[in-house]
Amino acid sequence: MPKRFHQADGPPFPANKHTAWSIGSNRLTEAGQNELLKHIGRRLQADYQGILKEPTPDSIRVLLEKLEARIPPPEPGPDDEDL
Repeated sequence: MPKRFHQADGPPFPANKHTAWSIGSNRLTEAGQNELLKHIGRRLQADYQGILKEPTPDSIRVLLEKLEARIPPPEPGPDDEDL
């Protein structure tokens, strides 16, 4: 069952309602919200850049190889030329 967050006075917030939380951008213009989200994205990218450069763990690599093996190769289209 989803976790519910409780209000100070009253019933719990439903976990599936998107109106129960905010990133504090409700009073920003659309351009301001876009800038805020871009800023958050840049910070997340900077914070996790080191992790992205790490090699993929063997267990994840094996799973990816299994997934790729299940995907059929694309069929050649009319615009494809034999090389």
